[in-house]
Amino acid sequence: MMVFELKETVTHEQVGWSVGHFCTTRLRISRKMLVSIKHHGDILRNGQHVNVNESVDLDDEIHVSFPEEHPAEDMIATQGELDILFEDEWLLIVNKPPGMASIPSRLHPERSLANFVLGYYKQRQIPYAIHIVNRLDRDTSGLVIFAKHALAHHQLSKMQQNGLLDRRYVALIEGELGPQTIDLPIGQTDHSFMERMVREDGQRAVTHILKSTAVEAFMRTISQLEIKLETGRTHQIRVHLAALGHPLVGDTMYRGTPLIPRQALHSASAQFPHPGTGEMVMFEAPLPSDLFIEQ
Repeated sequence: MMVFELKETVTHEQVGWSVGHFCTTRLRISRKMLVSIKHHGDILRNGQHVNVNESVDLDDEIHVSFPEEHPAEDMIATQGELDILFEDEWLLIVNKPPGMASIPSRLHPERSLANFVLGYYKQRQIPYAIHIVNRLDRDTSGLVIFAKHALAHHQLSKMQQNGLLDRRYVALIEGELGPQTIDLPIGQTDHSFMERMVREDGQRAVTHILKSTAVEAFMRTISQLEIKLETGRTHQIRVHLAALGHPLVGDTMYRGTPLIPRQALHSASAQFPHPGTGEMVMFEAPLPSDLFIEQ
């Protein structure tokens, strides 16, 4: 089975480094992953097997073969169409429709976005497990990032932790609400496993409203918001807007008016350094028709 591979050449400033240090620094492989490569993958220096404690010299070629990846044995591969926005050997960017879960659950094990991605992988003999980077609620539409393999997932997770993964959303609310930063902790309610609320003992949650445009729609004033997430708590945007008295249109869990049959929230874009090249990339998912209002 094909495995993911990396090849890099040693430069002047890296002469004398150990192979292990070259892998963790130049190739950005985690120490935990390096241990797995030692036991289940391979590292070559100029075509010869090498120990991670050995040193590298100028123009040495280091070739890393990563361990094979296998999806969870009980995960169902579902065949169907995917709206793919971008794909390369590191990333799969998909536009998720509303009404579809991001990952399977015990009661719904086979028609989540992750199931369809696994079906796509199997159909095209892509030998990787499922690494979802940003999950969306079932009724939230838009851009979802899948890392193709463990190294890409590790690097994207570090970007999230360091604030380098810039995700933007479009939301519709009733009334008018200007640009601002919402910094309110979020925790689980006492009466529901699913529902969240602003509470003092919750986890810190920060939402930035970047733009707000008020229009007349549904025979009332509706504001279209552009939102940037700084943290990624469950239902964060929904809870924060409800706490300010402006729940999402359609979000009946948080007392939104059911003007449309789902919460009016769309994952519109993501910008981040590409995990393979380091170059800044940006991906966008077009606004679906049920959230489009003329301005």
